[in-house]
Amino acid sequence: RGVPEGLFQKCDGCRATIYRKQAEEILNVCPQCGFHWYVSARQRIAQLLDTGTFEEWDANLRPTDPISFRDKRAYADRIVAEQKRTGMSDAVISGTGMIRARRVACGVTDSAFLMGSMGSVVGERLARLVERATDGRLPLIIISASGGGARMHEGILSLMQMAKVS
Repeated sequence: RGVPEGLFQKCDGCRATIYRKQAEEILNVCPQCGFHWYVSARQRIAQLLDTGTFEEWDANLRPTDPISFRDKRAYADRIVAEQKRTGMSDAVISGTGMIRARRVACGVTDSAFLMGSMGSVVGERLARLVERATDGRLPLIIISASGGGARMHEGILSLMQMAKVS
């Protein structure tokens, strides 16, 4: 008999074959060598916050193409493709939830969406997150789980977001 698809995964660190459910139970870490697999922003939120308590903020903010950027393809087309591929509207998810019944403000970037680069939406969501946490006197948790810098597709507008968030 064949093994069902997705039951096991191969570790990129030690090449061991690992039972997927076992790896998920220890937060996507290889039990053999400690290699860490990719964890999406939604998975990180589920790992961190009490079940069912997350309320997303600013999900209505959507990226635009303010400078009509084009390299191998138009930035507007690239954004639509990334949204379909990842199920995210941009590279950060922010909101509020509970940890052991204590309300916190939380933002998580995701490298799956254009390497987690900071464009106008990412910067605005993070800035609003910090402002709401401050106003509500909430503990603030930001998990920067991406390798992206300023998003070149938005030019100086992206660079200004980095300064704004800082």
